[in-house]
Amino acid sequence: MSLAATTFKIHRWLGWLVGIQVMIWVTGGLVFSLLPFKAWVKGGDTVQPPAVTLPAGWVERAAPALHAAAQRGEVAAVAAVATPQGPALRLSYRGGPKPEIVPTDGEAWTPPDEAAVQRFASALYKGSGTVSAVERIAELPKRLGIVDETAGRRDLWRVRFDDALATRIYLDGRTGEFLTSRNEAWVWYDFFWRLHIMDYAGGEDFNGTLLRIASVTAWGLVAAGAVLAVLALRRRWRVRRHRPPAAAN
Repeated sequence: MSLAATTFKIHRWLGWLVGIQVMIWVTGGLVFSLLPFKAWVKGGDTVQPPAVTLPAGWVERAAPALHAAAQRGEVAAVAAVATPQGPALRLSYRGGPKPEIVPTDGEAWTPPDEAAVQRFASALYKGSGTVSAVERIAELPKRLGIVDETAGRRDLWRVRFDDALATRIYLDGRTGEFLTSRNEAWVWYDFFWRLHIMDYAGGEDFNGTLLRIASVTAWGLVAAGAVLAVLALRRRWRVRRHRPPAAAN
């Protein structure tokens, strides 16, 4: 079998193997270029994540509750967080109890109810829509079969808005802390991103085995095509070289 025939056969089979994924890569690139990333995908035009500002005198007011919370276990981290009840401190423990929330106003912590969650989410929302639903969800189903809007988190408050992108704000179900915002532009972007990097579970590993195999196969497809192009040019050059000169009139 000649080099051209062998290369053509390799090119054809590689085309069948990688053709669909190449189309997905190209389609994904088109989606990424068309969707405004900051404004739509990241929700920059509709949601402003909360900024935490601790009030003056919070140390004295929160000290007794902080001392009591510190007795629950070995404290691994302390973070200032925004909650529906106002700024608070979250104490995370090493290998044991769930994090403890200590309000900076010195009051006892009470889990947020639906009304408090709606007020908090509405304060973060900067779009033109209105609240269409407030739900507490034990587990969020995946969208489009592979898209996980909250990275596996459970026990969530979801506040939906009726704008064009169907904006959703997610808060921690127990504490009401802001977790993230999502919309339909984000869902489709993440869907094609997972297909693009061929990580259908976590959506973060862009150096996985499947992607490596597909990349090497795609490279082989292009290399075989380049060889065929060179052989075609050489054949055309030989034909022109041995073509007899045109007869003079």
